[in-house]
Amino acid sequence: MINWHRLFGLALEDYFTGTRYAVEMEKDVARKRQVLDVVIVRGTGEALVDPCDGLEDLRPHNLLTYKSGQESLDAWAIEELIGHYVNYRKAFAPREPAARFGLYAVTTRRPRALAEQVTLTPVKPGVYRLPVVGRSITLIVLREVEPCPRNALWEIFSFEAAKVAAGAGMYQWRQDDHFPILEEIYRRYREAGIPMSYTFQDFRRDLARETLPELTPEERLRGLPPEDRLRGLPPEDLVRGLRTEGRLRGLSDEDVAQLKDLLERGTSRRQ
Repeated sequence: MINWHRLFGLALEDYFTGTRYAVEMEKDVARKRQVLDVVIVRGTGEALVDPCDGLEDLRPHNLLTYKSGQESLDAWAIEELIGHYVNYRKAFAPREPAARFGLYAVTTRRPRALAEQVTLTPVKPGVYRLPVVGRSITLIVLREVEPCPRNALWEIFSFEAAKVAAGAGMYQWRQDDHFPILEEIYRRYREAGIPMSYTFQDFRRDLARETLPELTPEERLRGLPPEDRLRGLPPEDLVRGLRTEGRLRGLSDEDVAQLKDLLERGTSRRQ
């Protein structure tokens, strides 16, 4: 079973497809296995266009901890993130200066207990700066970000049915094999008792309607059996463009004889 952390990582992997950033999930950053949720590493490729709120200032190395709607982001989670940063930097980029590392804490709901312990400096709706030991952690609260197309991915993980449906309708997936991810997200929401009036099947149907005008005739017909391709066409359209051999192909000798007889009768009447 895919858990929420891996689903979030898979969705981020899709989000950064085609850009200069690569996503690594469940990164082992120590000799004793300690898994970091997501690492986003800059490489070559296109720059990220109109990024989700909170991701505007990505560095070459970006370490991210994620808490779903069933978890709480607390002080211990922040301390773990800092520990992962130290181990990651030692293991993978020991010569890189601190300025080339970004730390992110993404949480579905507002961390109230953490907000009582430390000062959260607001940057924009749903995005805060959390100063910790000379570093600044970007805190992203998914339920608080502005609802708009650039934040569609955040809305999919908001754990609020209306926002999930809106985000799923707006988000433009980069990878062709994303349907299993989205289907699993919907299934997990149903298991969590969140009523999804806009189902996964609704999303697939609406997506097909939106993309249909952009497809070529060959792409529209791909996968349809012959009987479905021909359904509703009048007989004259079915044979239009066929040569005589093609029109007669499949007819029995008896059918050909009957056709010949009909043609001869028609010719004699005209005479």
